[in-house]
Amino acid sequence: MAMELDLPSRSDAAASAASPEQPGGGRRSSIFDLESYISRYDAQSETRLQRLLLIGSKSSAEETGRAAYVLAERQMRDTANVLRYREVFGGASASAAGGVGGGGDAAAAAGSGSGEAPTESAPESTASTGVIAADASATNITADHNPAQYGLMYDTNFVSNTERTSLMHLETLEARLSTAQAHLAKEAIRTAYLALAEFHRLRGDLKESLRHVLRSRDFCTNTRQTGQVCLMVIELGVDMRNYMLVRDYVTKAEHTSDLLHTDPLFASKLRVASSLAHVHDGRYAEAARKMATVSPELTNQFNTVIAPEDIALYGALLGMAALDRSELQELILDSSTFKGRLELVPVLREALRHYVLAEYGPCLSLLSGLLPDLSLDIHLRPHAETLFNMIRDRCVVQYFTPYSKVSLQIMGDCFGTPLDSMERIVANLLKTGKIRCARINSLEKTLVAESPEQFRRRKKAETRKRVAKLGRTFLNETESMILRLSCVENDLIIGDGRKGGGGGWGGYGGGGRSKGRGRIFVPGGAGGGQGGMGAMEIAGMYGIDDEDSSDGDDVMDVDDLMAINPESV
Repeated sequence: MAMELDLPSRSDAAASAASPEQPGGGRRSSIFDLESYISRYDAQSETRLQRLLLIGSKSSAEETGRAAYVLAERQMRDTANVLRYREVFGGASASAAGGVGGGGDAAAAAGSGSGEAPTESAPESTASTGVIAADASATNITADHNPAQYGLMYDTNFVSNTERTSLMHLETLEARLSTAQAHLAKEAIRTAYLALAEFHRLRGDLKESLRHVLRSRDFCTNTRQTGQVCLMVIELGVDMRNYMLVRDYVTKAEHTSDLLHTDPLFASKLRVASSLAHVHDGRYAEAARKMATVSPELTNQFNTVIAPEDIALYGALLGMAALDRSELQELILDSSTFKGRLELVPVLREALRHYVLAEYGPCLSLLSGLLPDLSLDIHLRPHAETLFNMIRDRCVVQYFTPYSKVSLQIMGDCFGTPLDSMERIVANLLKTGKIRCARINSLEKTLVAESPEQFRRRKKAETRKRVAKLGRTFLNETESMILRLSCVENDLIIGDGRKGGGGGWGGYGGGGRSKGRGRIFVPGGAGGGQGGMGAMEIAGMYGIDDEDSSDGDDVMDVDDLMAINPESV
């Protein structure tokens, strides 16, 4: 999501970074123009409605929040989206209206009209509302709405009238489908299914819309129609945050090779959808590569999902966070397909310029000014802080690379970060291995790089420790193996000592003792059995006193046997 910004000069950016009007950074320089921003998306699209609802519920500016709810309500009325209207405006607003006497129950309002409307439409609306609620809980977008605080109240007349109109429209569409199925006309059936899918999508019932789109796929007669269905499924998957479905249908659509070659925009739309799925999974490098290879010809043709400014914003931000300098230069800055898109987001273009020139302070200042706007983006909101921290860590690593010793205070001043926070950031980078061959001098508050000789000595010491540990492990395992083989050759059986006596095990001497220590049972011992040596004979052979054998048991402790040198067995 890109925002309209008044781009400050380099001196203004540095001054704003030190301004006390915003904690931990500069005063926010972006001016959010809601009308300009939301006009980038299709007027009836689900993504436009979700973005408006997110801005209305999360925006810190009261005027922006109220304007977002007004635009969202207008779209719901235009598309007859009663389900989402009831969900958003039917909470506190409906209860307030019910207290005045207007009645907050939409089903009761619908029942005041015709007698058939409540019985037939209520089950459908209830199920659909459940679907939307499930989708909303997954995205955390349509939660905690309170448009009543802006004076926007629940309109029961709109709900009841729209329910009756929608019910009649639905009956007409279902009748067309039945007629097409009766005549076995594949194209008419496909068209009827798509019309039903569009009807349910506009009403906010995304799951029912997806069901009809998938049914229409069975009646496609050429690859172009199949590709169209795949794109519709992908759009619904993105709106529902079902990225597993998005990945599956991107793969299916990529197998329509003739359509990929004849329609370059089709391939670009698939790359955008795949990039959004990678962002959701936290695979930022793959998402940046996909977004950077989107054709420049794709502008507003996919504005039901994403706007051209969003492509530039996502690609540049993800590239700075996840790509190294050479790949960033190749795919973002010098790329003929992506470089022109940066003009749509001037603040990102300037941040990239500062980043390339190693001017990390102004770069991070511009990005921190974008964070409030990124928190209002339906796709980047869960990842905004993570991406900013990744860019900051990358800047710190690159800042330290050419130096052998750096003052943490100077680094903090450069990055606009207090000394204690800077020390924690550097310590975390050392712990995760992003900064190597360096140590923090806590007394002098410096970060010191190790000399090549110190690095070699440390590596040698670590290698010696690893080799010694491996040697000890190998010796222990070898001795245990030799001991076991020796026991097998001399017909010694190691038991757990918990079995009672009374005849022994399979002719072996039992002894009758039940200590928790491991015991060695010798064939031919006191409990019966023929041949073999007793425990006393083995102990005498190796010079071991079996003190525990005073009770007559022909049993020797494993601890005693461990004292035997395996080489002498």
